[in-house]
Amino acid sequence: MNVDNVLIPTDFSACADHALTHALEVADRFGARLHILHVVNELDPDWYGISDAQERAVKLRDQIREEARDRLEELAPDRELDTTVSLQLSFDVADTIYEYVDERDIDLVVMGTHGRQGLDRLLLGNVAHKIIRHLPCPVMTVREEVPWTGEEDVSYEDVLTPVDFSEHSQAALKVSKTFSSAYAARLHLLFVAEKRTVPTFSDTGTPGIGVVEMDPEIVANAEKALKQLNENVGGPEVESRYHVREGDVSSDIVDFSETHGIDLIVMATRGLTGVSRFLIGSNTERIVRVAPCPVLTIPTDTEGEDEAAEAQQAAE
Repeated sequence: MNVDNVLIPTDFSACADHALTHALEVADRFGARLHILHVVNELDPDWYGISDAQERAVKLRDQIREEARDRLEELAPDRELDTTVSLQLSFDVADTIYEYVDERDIDLVVMGTHGRQGLDRLLLGNVAHKIIRHLPCPVMTVREEVPWTGEEDVSYEDVLTPVDFSEHSQAALKVSKTFSSAYAARLHLLFVAEKRTVPTFSDTGTPGIGVVEMDPEIVANAEKALKQLNENVGGPEVESRYHVREGDVSSDIVDFSETHGIDLIVMATRGLTGVSRFLIGSNTERIVRVAPCPVLTIPTDTEGEDEAAEAQQAAE
């Protein structure tokens, strides 16, 4: 994974400032250009017409740029940073971020999961999950609940990658190895053998609930499989540890992160599907909401899978 351009959408809230500390650290570590984007997504009632709105946006631009520069100076006074500060006027914040990512060849977006509400503010909470689902580049999200101070020292010493052995989780593993190498961090690979509840019906047609467990042989060989996958996936060599759990995917990932002091979770936005499968996609948003550390989500190309699913449904 190359990290040459890092984007931080901001509404200048405390949550966005906390995300900015992570964006600064990553940009500095990888020698990337830092892009700071503020989107004016709500228009004042006395703004009439696009031309009037654009005129006022031009007046705001210098103010936004000055505020962004001040935040940079507060958070990184001794760093020489290559930065671009932009203001965009838009009725759709997510679309504006999509366009900016495409036009500027952004490699990584770092953003808070909540922000300010009200006039002229980028309401991050409303767009973060849209961005995760649809953006073609990795997205690092930072929760609002994480305390923020201007003197915070960002460090990634322990990195966690949940693995279900799909191609998607392998792609996430490659990225996690890149980050672990850059920060000399310990990499933790976690496989969760999930127990799933499924509806059942008796001979009389009475509905009920049953629990489907993963094949014990798969669980027994999971740690060995994790080691083999790590060796075969490529990327830099990093200190790696392997873990296998049985239970609920999202709960176990969050619990593991808390008990092992994980600083960054790297995971795919989609995984395997079906009974007894580790369905990463259905758990990603839950983990983003409650994880005790930033979550770096790696996008997956689902177009081909969706077409295959539609074809299968048509055949049935």
